[in-house]
Amino acid sequence: MASHRSRTPQSIDAQPAALDRRTLLLSAGAAVLLAACGGNDAASTPTTAASAAGGTASAADETGARAGAGSTTTAPAGTGLTAADFDGLGTCRLLPEKTAGPFPLEEQLVRRDVTEGAAGRPMRLGLRVLDADCAPVPGAAVEIWHCDATGDYSAFRDNGGGKDEGPGTTFLRGTQIADAAGIVEFASIVPGWYPGRAVHVHLRVHVDDEIVRTSQLFFDPDHLAAVYAAEPYAEFGMPDTSNAADSIAGDPAAEGTLLHITDVTAATGPATLALANLGITV
Repeated sequence: MASHRSRTPQSIDAQPAALDRRTLLLSAGAAVLLAACGGNDAASTPTTAASAAGGTASAADETGARAGAGSTTTAPAGTGLTAADFDGLGTCRLLPEKTAGPFPLEEQLVRRDVTEGAAGRPMRLGLRVLDADCAPVPGAAVEIWHCDATGDYSAFRDNGGGKDEGPGTTFLRGTQIADAAGIVEFASIVPGWYPGRAVHVHLRVHVDDEIVRTSQLFFDPDHLAAVYAAEPYAEFGMPDTSNAADSIAGDPAAEGTLLHITDVTAATGPATLALANLGITV
């Protein structure tokens, strides 16, 4: 196993925040919709996840594409996600509060494609924000961040050795604004892992410039076993901490934070499709 796995997760992961004491109301069948990544050389016109998916790229999408310095992730041709894609994900439940650590940023990078050329299995993440009546929350801002295939977060140095990119980097971070159906989409990669934590994606939901929910989403171990058998994950092996052994994860299946995942085949090869309902109170 690579030496940079020696980083101590307890030093970068805070203890879980107390769970919300309000009655759980909302649905959170957690899942990430994953899709293909396509690279563009620096001389080509950037292709955004929105335009590749058959939608119209916004100014924010174009900004995200430029941030990738000519190497961007694109979703395969098709239509955007709709409420029908999320309706079967689970019962109505409030998304549990989880620690924001490690490494959230105050800066909001409004973009759909967060990869910036990061190597890994393409992941298209689709999230739907719902309120206490299970109605969509249009205009909610959903912020995500996660580590790369080597277990490294952008923007901070954690002194773990090996790949440890620090201030000035922004890979695998982004924010999107929910549409009329409460849906946001991101083009990313399946995260890697670091010692002491199960594989996860961090998120915060902002409404009217206020953070109303901070949580994490988790992965099915069988899916990770298949993904991690291939490069760039294979050299690091399987995670040393399961969902059940992670002190922050709790019970992802019961809490609605377990990602509902489907394998897909894209033009660039294997990819992952998954979705999550994010229940909040506003």
